[in-house]
Amino acid sequence: MTLQTTPPAQPADDRATDFAAVNGDVGDHYDGYSLMVTAYGLIWAIMMAWFFLLWRKQAGLHARLDGLESALDRAEKKLGEKKS
Repeated sequence: MTLQTTPPAQPADDRATDFAAVNGDVGDHYDGYSLMVTAYGLIWAIMMAWFFLLWRKQAGLHARLDGLESALDRAEKKLGEKKS
């Protein structure tokens, strides 16, 4: 079992306090604008897919309700014929 210790904090004088631009290859780097556009695009795509699925589900429920209403009308019609 090894214990990991954190290095002691550097005094404020030893730390950089100015912005220094990085030159050269820094590896994978994406600018903020493209990340924001990608994130909004994904959110919009997810929301549109969700709304589409809700719309389909609502259409299915509406069709089922229409079927139940027609079944009730047929049953009511048969009941009316038997009583006459």
